[in-house]
Amino acid sequence: MELSVEEKQVGARAFFGSIAARLRGSAWMPLAGKAALAALGFLALAFVGSGAAADLMPRRVGAYLGPPATSASAAAPPPAATASAEADAGARAHAEADAGATADAGAAADAGAPIAAVTPDGRVILNLATEEDLRKLPGVGATKAKAILALRAKLGRFKRPEDLLRVKGIGRKSLARLRPKLLIDPP
Repeated sequence: MELSVEEKQVGARAFFGSIAARLRGSAWMPLAGKAALAALGFLALAFVGSGAAADLMPRRVGAYLGPPATSASAAAPPPAATASAEADAGARAHAEADAGATADAGAAADAGAPIAAVTPDGRVILNLATEEDLRKLPGVGATKAKAILALRAKLGRFKRPEDLLRVKGIGRKSLARLRPKLLIDPP
């Protein structure tokens, strides 16, 4: 005697219904539910931590992805900090003027001169930097500078600051410290 499709469906519902009723009545069900939620949470954190989630986010246009813009209502620096920054800027201007006075005037006017890898405000251009230039960055010594240059040679050029995460010893915190000091290409 063969069962009809409706009888099979009724039998399956009864079977799975009895299993579901036993599970609902089980003392282990709340624990199993919490374990499943914890596992899903760990998977979500692993996905975010791997950087794969960053690839899903839209990218900003432009080579320099510096610190986020601050609003006009942001607190101004204390007057002492402003005065010391102005004094540093003045000292830097005097040093540059002295260096310019001793330099050859014809060399300064040379239009074919290579672009400097460090901007006047101290930012390093990653795709032009030498090992010495990279060592000016916070937390970058000779070993990391060589690793950055090796990665640049492998990639051809850096396309975004996050490419530095492929260098051993540079993580998200290090990148956050480096980001304000970096440019990908000259402005």
